[in-house]
Amino acid sequence: MEGVLNNAKHATDGKPHDVKSGDIILIAQTKSTLPSGQKPIRWIMNFVSCEEDINNLSDKIWEKHWRYIIKGENIRPVEPFDINEVKVTSKNYDAVQTFAVIEPEDEDRILNWISEAVSTYVSNKTAISEEFREGKTLDYNELIQKLDIKYRNTPEFKEIITGLIQRPSLLSNAIKGKYGYKCMICGYPGFLKKNGEKYAEVHHMIELNQKAPKTLQSWNLLVICPLCHRKLHYADVKSEFLDPGWKIIIDGQEHIIQ
Repeated sequence: MEGVLNNAKHATDGKPHDVKSGDIILIAQTKSTLPSGQKPIRWIMNFVSCEEDINNLSDKIWEKHWRYIIKGENIRPVEPFDINEVKVTSKNYDAVQTFAVIEPEDEDRILNWISEAVSTYVSNKTAISEEFREGKTLDYNELIQKLDIKYRNTPEFKEIITGLIQRPSLLSNAIKGKYGYKCMICGYPGFLKKNGEKYAEVHHMIELNQKAPKTLQSWNLLVICPLCHRKLHYADVKSEFLDPGWKIIIDGQEHIIQ
């Protein structure tokens, strides 16, 4: 794992097919090396190319020769998850030894899962290497102790450029005002910020990164509290547009929103 993260490369004896430049690669850590309860997929990168390892690069990185080197770029962390808890198909991804192509039905769920966590990320090889020791993940106490030492100084800031989706705040604020900042799922009335203004959040039922038409409009917006917002992104959620309104099922509990 450390070799993959530090070099943005993966090695395999089988050449993947139907993969194009820019495709997302999920990076899963072997479950036997994970602390109890930790999810295996915690990083992703973008596919660049797959080339035969004629220069024995795999031997240098992993001390073992593999036939192909998969080159990637832009390694960044995501909200950790287990693909078996996200998938909707019956495909057994645990049986995969090196790589597998995600089924289209599972791809939709996975892209929805990682969409909130993915951002432009400047790879920090020092931090990556500190997370591992002799190929095994440090336990939480060891990792926290090492990172406390690393981050004992004044915070440093880096300028990065990110692409942001345009979100019409005037419409969001109008909808929050119409519904009184009350969560349309759990009924929480919102809270007052220190400046005296009321606070609630707005969720787009169809994610804007799907670039579907008219999804910036009010029919696609819900006023919700921060907790329900996280649930809509990370819990087991099913939804149906009622035209107007929505039927939303969160962890088996149904909510009808008109």
